[in-house]
Amino acid sequence: MRRGAPRPAVRRGGSILAPISAALALALVVVPGGAASAGASTPKHRAPPPVVAVGQPAPPSMYSATGVSCGDVRHCWAVGFGNGSAAAIDATTNGGTTWNAQVVPTSVSVLAAVSCPDKLDCLAVGSAGATGAVVATTDGGAVWTLGQDPAGAAAVTGIDCTSKRHCMALATDGTTYWSSVSTDGGLTWVRGGDLPAGMTAPGGLTCPSAVLCLVAGYVPTGPGQGAGAIATTVDGGGAWTAATLPAGVGILRGLSCAGATCLAAGTSSTATTGFVPGSGQLLTSADGGTTWQVFDGPVIHDDAFSASCPDAKTCVVVGTDWVGRTQPIPTGSITATLDAGVQWRSADLRFVPVAMASVACPAVNRCVAAGGNVLVHLSLPVTPPVRKPKVAPGTRAGAQVR
Repeated sequence: MRRGAPRPAVRRGGSILAPISAALALALVVVPGGAASAGASTPKHRAPPPVVAVGQPAPPSMYSATGVSCGDVRHCWAVGFGNGSAAAIDATTNGGTTWNAQVVPTSVSVLAAVSCPDKLDCLAVGSAGATGAVVATTDGGAVWTLGQDPAGAAAVTGIDCTSKRHCMALATDGTTYWSSVSTDGGLTWVRGGDLPAGMTAPGGLTCPSAVLCLVAGYVPTGPGQGAGAIATTVDGGGAWTAATLPAGVGILRGLSCAGATCLAAGTSSTATTGFVPGSGQLLTSADGGTTWQVFDGPVIHDDAFSASCPDAKTCVVVGTDWVGRTQPIPTGSITATLDAGVQWRSADLRFVPVAMASVACPAVNRCVAAGGNVLVHLSLPVTPPVRKPKVAPGTRAGAQVR
């Protein structure tokens, strides 16, 4: 089992083979307390409401989930390794309360990532034997169709769609990673630039726009050792540049951006193989990934694999907590911040016994996570912003002006 890989499924053994990114977990806001007035008793401080994570066994066809994405707050998909020779896809239409298996083309052996820009359209990527695989749905998963994969790919490891037609994928031939872009919903792909030399296990591909994309990973520094790495493109994947990171950054797995505010998550450990538990590590950027700083506050999780930030204040990170010292056992970890990282707090976990590989937050108060054969829905104590109705010219609040 690779160091830092999510824990095997609950009912079955095995481990996730594809690199999984790590992400921030949403925390709770501390209720501020006022000073007691003279002669008055000190007011009692009520604990803030918790972030609640409720897990459940995935449908039997899912062996180990590797990626999750949501088209809206109700429609989400999880992908990964299946129990047989084919990959698995599970879907929910009620925000993660219940999940159902969907039919995957039999030639697809594993799916590493999925991106759903709306409730009907999704692309999932992985491998089909010795070649890359791209499967698509335009009807909410009623039918998944095997499409064209990027030329020369032995595997497709990442995908992010900024619309139902425009998607960026990461592909590899086993030696080099590069980006490919589709402008027709995955029917055809145009090869872009290679990721910086040596960058390995890129995960957490995120595209705040059609031209700006970022990905986290590591660069080998010696046998079984590596240093965290982040690559960015500002021209839609034509060219990738390695970001300058602070010294001492360990392996990075996940990355998420809300506008120009970005978060990368991983571990302080530099080991790339074997069982080497490490403490969690977070990096932040306020300029779209141009510059990065190590988060200097307390990090209350261990290895992180994925992050999702629905806005600049709210982020959720999922991954692994290691229990014990002699033979540490990986368990599920979900942490969150609701105040732009001022405070991080562990979620109230209810049946999350295995490491989480991926998280997606379609709203500031709703997220789903997946790992092993467990699927989780999260509730956050945040009030979503109210969208004001659009008023047509010549009207006031929808009434015609006379």
